[in-house]
Amino acid sequence: MRTAIAALAILTATTASAGLWGDCSYTERRNASAPADGLTRIVIVGRAGTLHITGRRGAAEVRATGTACSSDRDVLKNILLTSQRTGSELRVEAEIPDTSNSFFGSDASLDFEVAVPDSVALVIEDGSGEMTVESVASADITDGSGALEIRKVAGDLRVRDGSGELVIDDVAGSVSITDGSGDITIRQAGSVNIAADGSGSVDIRNVKRDVLIGRKGSGSVEVADVGGDLRVGRKGSGHVEYQRVAGRVEIPERNR
Repeated sequence: MRTAIAALAILTATTASAGLWGDCSYTERRNASAPADGLTRIVIVGRAGTLHITGRRGAAEVRATGTACSSDRDVLKNILLTSQRTGSELRVEAEIPDTSNSFFGSDASLDFEVAVPDSVALVIEDGSGEMTVESVASADITDGSGALEIRKVAGDLRVRDGSGELVIDDVAGSVSITDGSGDITIRQAGSVNIAADGSGSVDIRNVKRDVLIGRKGSGSVEVADVGGDLRVGRKGSGHVEYQRVAGRVEIPERNR
């Protein structure tokens, strides 16, 4: 009896360890594509796994390619990458079954890349895992956790981010951010508006117009080379430093 209990304990520990660190015992390729003609918006939904999105000039189709991964062969076959068009909108989605209610649980993820025309607006929703977005027209991004890097946006960018480092580089339009935790770095933008940021440092440089920070928790703020105003509303712990701001500067006295 004691031996059986010990064996069960070892099996449970081994399975828990696999779930904790990730187990890709089984993998399969996944692909989805659709013509880009007439599209005005592309919605991309990722869940667990990495997500990389790249805009391409003159692309005639939206193409998604990736790898499904699971510790369970039966779960693997239900991890899908789909595309569905409704009018002028295309939705590309990772479909991953919920395995949290199973006794031992099983790992399930889908790492994928999406190539899109660089002239179509994007809406991106992602659960967990690293994400990169590059060379796109405009983007509205909601991200749960994981590092997020965004480069070369021709229009406006909006980001709602839970946790993880956020790097933004070269946005021609406005940048709007709501962030939970993690460092924020912004290089080159038309304007910047951080409505709320919980914790982590903020480093902003080379902004053509205004930089507005509504509510900032802990962490330093460094701003340089701003063509308009710099305004910081409420600020928790951490200093605020600035250089070469062309317009007005409004910072809480205690953070100067």
